[in-house]
Amino acid sequence: MRKLRSLIDRLFYDPYRAVATNKHVQMGSGCKFGPSFHVRIDLPREDAALRIGNRCILANQFVFDAPGGRVIVGDGVFINANTLVISRSCIEIGNAVKIGWGCVIDDHDSHSLSYLDRIKEHDIALAGYPDPRAVGTAPIRICDHAWLGFDVVVLKGITIGEGAVVGARSVVTRDIPPWTIAAGNPARVVKEIPLELQRR
Repeated sequence: MRKLRSLIDRLFYDPYRAVATNKHVQMGSGCKFGPSFHVRIDLPREDAALRIGNRCILANQFVFDAPGGRVIVGDGVFINANTLVISRSCIEIGNAVKIGWGCVIDDHDSHSLSYLDRIKEHDIALAGYPDPRAVGTAPIRICDHAWLGFDVVVLKGITIGEGAVVGARSVVTRDIPPWTIAAGNPARVVKEIPLELQRR
């Protein structure tokens, strides 16, 4: 019976139902979810990993690969498909943030610099034991009204200021000040947003 239920769930996947019934997700009202929306939690936990505000439109994937990882999404947020938000620490996305197609927001280093440690990680994962990685991690904060273009990569410990715009295919390795436009690899401020277009 369980296999049949699993097959039916896969064939008739309903992202809204999947979120509403997930005990690790707290969801506000008026949200919409695209068909590619998914929440993946690799390790057991008791608390809420993901808090979603009101009136969000989400088509991305949230991945939690450590027991302490958490993501807080504000109100009126839009995240397009093929975007990965990966947390071992904390990622906070403010209100009215827009995130384009294919972005990666990752609050940790993923793997050790040591190739020997990477071999051990692989063997332990194959054996089905808990994730042993002790990698660098630091919170990410994307402030209200920011906009990330498509294929942007945001690395650990970054703050993207209020109203900032990050150009397509940029790699953000340092903080972006509020009401600026940044672009490139690594992303650098290329201009300020005119005062009349800033929130006062």
